[in-house]
Amino acid sequence: MKTIDVNVKFEGTITIEVPDHLSDGQANDLAERLVLARVVATMDNPDAPEDAACEDGEEKDWDACVVTGVCGTWMAK
Repeated sequence: MKTIDVNVKFEGTITIEVPDHLSDGQANDLAERLVLARVVATMDNPDAPEDAACEDGEEKDWDACVVTGVCGTWMAK
């Protein structure tokens, strides 16, 4: 088997629904960490940061978030 590294870049917007009770700052922070963690986690990565990104006491909010849209392009560099 050959292993090939392909550099990729995503440019676009991912829309996330977060719980209403969060402040704007908390909501933005949670959405950014969730997007990054779930993108990495989908790559079958045993070191995916989803558990680390979800802080203590935040699991219920984390699980309540929903990706409602992805608009962009993955490009091989």
